[in-house]
Amino acid sequence: MRTISFVALVMLVGCAAGPPQEESTGERRVRFTCTNGEDLEMRFFPAQGVAVLVRGGETVELQQQPSGSGFWYSNGPNTVRGKGREITVEIGRMAPFTCTAAS
Repeated sequence: MRTISFVALVMLVGCAAGPPQEESTGERRVRFTCTNGEDLEMRFFPAQGVAVLVRGGETVELQQQPSGSGFWYSNGPNTVRGKGREITVEIGRMAPFTCTAAS
């Protein structure tokens, strides 16, 4: 009888706790200075597997891709790969350019 009462109590306590709290967005913003003279920003949302490239006032959402080392985000024509403080940005048919995180 005690086992059944204990199990019932555990179930009631679990139900009373309610749904889990939403996680924060965990957004991380990093500004970069690039070899082509541009400054841009990356906004990383690791919990969602998404990053947003902010370049010239325009935003482009990129999905996280499997990477053996560092990180890789892409939506097809736009790709950002990085490791440490450096990223390589590929936009459409433009030549790729390298950027370094600003201090």
